[in-house]
Order: sequence, then C-alpha cells, then structure tokens
Amino acid sequence: MPATTEKEKEKENKTGALDIIFGSQHRSLKALLNRSSKCSSKLLNSSDGDTSNQLIACLSAFANSVVARCSKILQIPTQELQQRFETELPESVKQPSSYAKNFLEFCSYLALFQLSRRPDYLSKKEFRCLSYDVMLAWEAPDAESESLTKETTSGSNQQSEDEDGWSLFYSSSTKTAVQVDEEKTVGPEAFARIAPACAAVADIITVHNLFEALTSSSGHRLHFLIYDKYLRSLDK
Repeated sequence: MPATTEKEKEKENKTGALDIIFGSQHRSLKALLNRSSKCSSKLLNSSDGDTSNQLIACLSAFANSVVARCSKILQIPTQELQQRFETELPESVKQPSSYAKNFLEFCSYLALFQLSRRPDYLSKKEFRCLSYDVMLAWEAPDAESESLTKETTSGSNQQSEDEDGWSLFYSSSTKTAVQVDEEKTVGPEAFARIAPACAAVADIITVHNLFEALTSSSGHRLHFLIYDKYLRSLDK
C-alpha cells in the first residue's frame, strides 16, 4: 500500500547510525572498533605513521573538533573513520539531510565505547567532557545548523564545582550553573541519543525521565555543571 510504504520510508530515514549498530543487524561496537583498528593499522603502516586528520566538509567546525578528538582516542584518522562509516553502514543513514549527525554519532559512540572500557572512566574528565560536547555537537552537526548558534564552543570548558560545592538537585545550584554560561546547554533529544552510549550513564528506556530530573529547575536544558556532577556521583 502506498501510504504504508511512505511511512516506512520516513521511519527508515529517521534511523540513526546508532540504531543500525545496535538494531536489527546486531552489529556490536566492539566488532566495529576491532575492524576499524585493523584497517587503521594497515593504513598507518602504508603511510609511514601519518595520522594527520582532515576536516569533514559536511560537519560544522565544532562537530569537526569533536570528531578529531574521537579520532585521537581511537587512534584512527578521521578519513579512515569516514571510510568505515561509508562501508559499514547502509545507505539509509548516509542521506545528505542526516549524514553529518549520523557520522558524528558513529564516531562518538566508538570513542565513548573505547573510553568506557578503561577502569574508573566516569571519574575521568576526558569521558565527561567528550560525552557532553558530543551532545552539543549533535544539536549543531553541520554548517547550516551551526550558523544558528555561532557561539557554539565546548560546554565542558565550564569549570566543575568541588564535590561539596553544591547539590545537584537544588534550584540554587541550577542557578549557579546558569550563571556560568547561559549559551552552552543540551536539550532532551541530544541527551536521549548520546547518553545511552554508556549503560552506566543512562538507560534507553528511562533516559527521558532522567533528563527531566536533571533539568527540572533549569528550563529543561542541561548545563555541564549539572551533568558533570551527576556523572561524578555515579562513580562514588
């Protein structure tokens, strides 16, 4: 039936890179990471160790900086990550309208998965900052979306409070976070897409409820100070 076909196509187009990785094809991040690492080793051996990264034309400047950080963590050049994205994933996630966002998801999930394999990763600033910055980049993954938020920079540059500095769930604490940087906040959709990359951070079923709890006093936008405090509380 035409109506059903149209609906199915629309659903397919909305499928992200991560749905493909975890969905019906049952691909694991570990398998993708291992394959990428092997291909990367061959590439590096054949290019005398040249690990220089190239900017991805379709990505915003901030998204490119995040992908470059993912590349460094994975020790895989960005062009190799893009090649892996092109060959490993189906055409449905490579449409021009969603390419930037899906490629960002692909790179960030591999990097976050790699970081989460390290001991005490929740206590590491690298994981906390990258996971938040991925959310920021997810909201403005391409040049067009970034032009709407010209001041987009790393929200994780907001300085974290000391452990006993303030309580996560008090409104006064939220006001403190708001005063640090009003611009750099994350919305519910970005949080729901990226946070479940690590099961210890959020569960895909309850992630929306978690976001509501974290942002109930901040206009339903997540500030880095609150996110950082939440992750450090999980490590106790």
